[in-house]
Amino acid sequence: MIALAASGGWAGSADVAQARQAEAGQAGEQEPFEGRPVSQIRFEGLERVSPQFVRNQLRTQEGRPFRSSTISEDIQRLNRTGRFFRVESTVAIRRDGTVEVVFQFEEAEIIRDVQVVGNRNISDQELAGIVGLLRDTPVDEFALGRARRDIEALYRSKGYYQALVTIDEAEMAEGVVLFRIREGERTRVTEIRFRGNDSFSDREVRTAIRSRTAGIFRVGPLDDDALDQDVVAIARYYRDRGYLDVRTDREITPSPDGREAIVTFLIDEGERYTLRSVRAVNSDRDEQGRPLPLVFTPEQITALMELKTGDVYGVTVLDRSVRSVQESYWRLGYVDARVNTQELRDVDEPVVDLVLTISEGGRYRTGEIIVKGNTLTRQRVVRREMQVRPDRPLDRTALEDSRRRLNNTRLFARDTTRVTIQPPDPLEPEYRDVLVEVQETNTASLNFGAAVSSDSGLVGTVSFNQQNFDIMKPPTSWDELVSGRAFRGGGQDFSVNLSPGFQLQTYSINFTEPYLFDSDISLGTGAYYRDRRFRDHDETRIGGRLRFGRRFGDRWTAGLNFRAENVELSRIRDRAPVDLFEDAGPNNIFGAGLTLTRTTVPPAERLWPSRGARTEISAEQVFGDFTFNKLGVDHQIWLTLSEDFLGRKNILSFRGSAGYIPQSGEAPIYERFFLGGRSFRGFDFRGVSPRGIRNDTGELGGDPVGGEWLFFLGAEYLQPIWGNDNGRPIVSGVLFLDTGTVSDDIGFGEYRVSVGLGLRMLLPISPVPLAFDFGFPIKKEDGDDTRLFTFSIDVPF
Repeated sequence: MIALAASGGWAGSADVAQARQAEAGQAGEQEPFEGRPVSQIRFEGLERVSPQFVRNQLRTQEGRPFRSSTISEDIQRLNRTGRFFRVESTVAIRRDGTVEVVFQFEEAEIIRDVQVVGNRNISDQELAGIVGLLRDTPVDEFALGRARRDIEALYRSKGYYQALVTIDEAEMAEGVVLFRIREGERTRVTEIRFRGNDSFSDREVRTAIRSRTAGIFRVGPLDDDALDQDVVAIARYYRDRGYLDVRTDREITPSPDGREAIVTFLIDEGERYTLRSVRAVNSDRDEQGRPLPLVFTPEQITALMELKTGDVYGVTVLDRSVRSVQESYWRLGYVDARVNTQELRDVDEPVVDLVLTISEGGRYRTGEIIVKGNTLTRQRVVRREMQVRPDRPLDRTALEDSRRRLNNTRLFARDTTRVTIQPPDPLEPEYRDVLVEVQETNTASLNFGAAVSSDSGLVGTVSFNQQNFDIMKPPTSWDELVSGRAFRGGGQDFSVNLSPGFQLQTYSINFTEPYLFDSDISLGTGAYYRDRRFRDHDETRIGGRLRFGRRFGDRWTAGLNFRAENVELSRIRDRAPVDLFEDAGPNNIFGAGLTLTRTTVPPAERLWPSRGARTEISAEQVFGDFTFNKLGVDHQIWLTLSEDFLGRKNILSFRGSAGYIPQSGEAPIYERFFLGGRSFRGFDFRGVSPRGIRNDTGELGGDPVGGEWLFFLGAEYLQPIWGNDNGRPIVSGVLFLDTGTVSDDIGFGEYRVSVGLGLRMLLPISPVPLAFDFGFPIKKEDGDDTRLFTFSIDVPF
């Protein structure tokens, strides 16, 4: 038998020596095995790797001619799999002239499992993206070293510059790769510097970045990803101010122990550019290839632009200007209009000649509005949110506004609503239909919960709410009622609320039609029962209300309000103020009032505002057993002072309110004004108020009786401390200043002031934060009831 080693060397045995000599003499260098049929392929040394896996890598096959080049390629292919330390082959000629090929293997160690321990601040899932691919692969020191370095790099990117990763050698012997992580402390940014910012101060440039140094309420972690975003943000800051050639970078200088670091942002400003000229051209051509005239004249286009000739050439103001021109086309029905920009920079001076290339497309009118997907909701509920009307110019900006309005109704699945413009109608090419696609979702909710506060004690809550109620769709069968198809689809709101408690219990039923007879007028009505237990008496109200509202755009709302109540005071103690006995009732109260509200708070931030303002002015005429007027104004404003790389915002808010009853002595005690508790921290609930005459002694007592003049002015600063939930911190600290007064006459003679601090905690199950405040009065009146701690907790089950 004759054998050929994988290296190409020859090996022989005694019984074939003569055959070798004969072949060598006849063919010289010709391979004696080439072309002979392969009768058998055998494997030696396979233990963990299956024979089928090896066969799948081979091109040498039984029954085919033998080729030494194919054998070499097979060995290279097997080596590339990484499953073997060494692969060799031998070839032998059988007595029948066929060839037997034998592959000898020395298998590599296979990683059976990969584990990570010590990772407290980076999740297993995130690390699995680095180490997960190592499982079931051969042990490769290079690959393991790279994985270890990648883990350390990931930790450094998150500010853990002391992180150290090692591989447990003892576990390696068992086929398990165990990465041991020692995270160390997160590196804190102790100082942020700027180098090269000749045109702007450090304070000005710092407003562009989200990274912050460590402070009392701020960790100030070193985060590579956030720093990279800051580098881009600084470049954007400069380009917004005309420095189009700016280059930015950053460098990190860690302390020797890795616990602290100094971040330096490097800036090469370049020159500041201004706008020299604006020229608009139409990219659409006529049949002769000549540009078509533009719809807007050059003067109209420049008037639409915020960026004017001679102005600093800023990127953001340019974007707004281009958007303004494009939306002007869209409002006229040019829904396919596009505006592209070309900057022509002068080589000798820092000026830009701007060319606007406008593709106007055709002008279209609105055809049919087609609604799909509303299996339960009425067509008119969808159509009334549309800001376009058939046979009017097809306004693309109005379509985007329509989509937002439909999402804000919360009648359909979140972010699934689509509003698309359809191709032109072949029969009427100047018309294009609008397709509105919605997806029904569950709009009914049954909630159980509990609330506790320093003002009202413990209250349980049970509420049912249907946001897509339809009072005109009663059930026609039992199945329709059980399945939830009855009383549904009209876009109305219906709710029942039950709130039993020890100090306060409230029960109500409410109905709202937001578009009465498909108009912009809303109708709201409801009935309620409210029982409140005070220290010296109980107050019971049974009543109903009716409200008509009218929207004026997206910011203004006017309301016409009516109420009818029966109020009774009971369980009055002898030492209580005389006012309680005089107003004990039961008394009938009727009210008719007007409200005017303006808000610029985004709809998505109504429960947690970070910007915008809200103003409400109200006036009510009360009659029945009492006759008086009630006037009020309330104004709130929210400002975002800064924002970190997680989107969490430092918010400064102000609130001012005033109330006045002109008819002195006419309003009953339960219609007067009070402050205290959550409404004026540092003072007890209703603690800011004039005091009444005791019924038992006829002397001035210490119980509040309310006033006919209220004034309040306060400020609050919110600082994120820990956690993140879609840009909202889970725990925040607050500092506040509350000031105000309640008296019988207009004036500020009995003015109170308090300062304090507190916490806000946002739970995933509650839409409103838990509030805990410590208030310290620094100016108060004799007899005022103070309270150090106030809180409010609302937790649904």
